[in-house]
Amino acid sequence: MEDLDPPRESPEAAKEILLSLETLNLYWDGEVLYQSSRHNDYHDVLIQLQRQECVFPCTCSRQSLQGNAGIYPGKCRNRQQADPDLKPGEYALRCKVSNLTMAFNDLVQGRQSKNMDKEVGDFIIKRKDGLYAYQLAVVIDDAFQEITHIIRGIDLMDSTYKQIYLQMLLNYSRPVYGHIPVIVNNQGQKLSKQHHAPPLNLARPSEALYQALVYLQQSPPVELISHKPSDVLLWAVENWRIGKLQNLQQINEAIL
Repeated sequence: MEDLDPPRESPEAAKEILLSLETLNLYWDGEVLYQSSRHNDYHDVLIQLQRQECVFPCTCSRQSLQGNAGIYPGKCRNRQQADPDLKPGEYALRCKVSNLTMAFNDLVQGRQSKNMDKEVGDFIIKRKDGLYAYQLAVVIDDAFQEITHIIRGIDLMDSTYKQIYLQMLLNYSRPVYGHIPVIVNNQGQKLSKQHHAPPLNLARPSEALYQALVYLQQSPPVELISHKPSDVLLWAVENWRIGKLQNLQQINEAIL
């Protein structure tokens, strides 16, 4: 459960997510792991990266970095980790990347590669407010839970380069990645609360699963709507064709 950012989280969000998954018959193995309980583990790994001299403090604001296409220009790269002039709350911690190309084979998108220095840039692993960044936390948690496959939206593709870079630095195994096209509205915006997308109707879970399969171009039979959620998922597992996601990608590109 990704609950790293208390100021932005609803107290009931985690319960609502788990209830939605249960209603859809999507269950998990073992106990739910909450990132809010993992700060000591993140701290230990951060110390390891600092000892490897892969971390530096950064006082840059978002506004000062505008115009760099999202790539950190290296303004604070030469700052020392123990700079006596820096006070807590004045700086974030960034992972210093090397001038090397990271490549991986994506299950959906095919071969992917980027130069870390020129196309990704140094990235934040601990924020100015003291909260651990998503990139660091998920890499540590994936290794801890022995995750072998990560299937997620293509909007997180850029994060993958940062995560496999950290996996390399920490000598972690690399999971297999697959980035699927996200479902968008008529304006090409990803369906989300930010764009006022309605929540799932949990009163009709089988219909929600059916509609998801339709959007994912899997061509489920319409009679599945009247079946139990477990039956819909069984059909999906038996009939899943990952190649059909290319059709969804073409539809999204046409909208955009």
